[in-house]
Amino acid sequence: MSDGPHRSLPMRKGWKRVAESADNQAFGTDEIRDAILPALEEDCRGEISPEFFTNLRRVCADQEASLFKNDVAPSLEGLGNAAGAGLARAVLNYALQQAALGNSPKDIPERALKDALIDRAAKGARQVEEHFCRESTTPRANKVRERIEQAISSADIGGVARRILEPESKSETQAPKRKGLDDGVKL
Repeated sequence: MSDGPHRSLPMRKGWKRVAESADNQAFGTDEIRDAILPALEEDCRGEISPEFFTNLRRVCADQEASLFKNDVAPSLEGLGNAAGAGLARAVLNYALQQAALGNSPKDIPERALKDALIDRAAKGARQVEEHFCRESTTPRANKVRERIEQAISSADIGGVARRILEPESKSETQAPKRKGLDDGVKL
């Protein structure tokens, strides 16, 4: 007997927790949201090197401090090799988009990371849904995706982006653990 489709989900441990929470009706939207934020942070820290963030912040800070304001886009494009593929490339693409919109260079890293994390959250919800469709039933998969999307819409993804971009921040956020009887399902 299986413990549920989330056990065989080919994603990081954080996303398995998200899928398990979304599949269990005893968990509320806020508890699913509390599982999504660490999953996004785990993805980000696992796929993007700290050097990439350091370089992104440096390029934007150098442009902000410059007496003669130039377009920051050419400097950002220089980070293409460091970005590689995946989430770092998405952050860089959003940074270029923010620069094209004329946003302040000091705001570009946070906005770009936030947009990339929103995309990653939506991609994660679709991946969980696809896995549940293969391993379970379509209505169950649709319900899981809907619950994850509700949690994403109420999540403070900007807060995760700010925490990741802080150079001294090294600890990952953990979903709150339930340890006692009083920590059970909310009524």
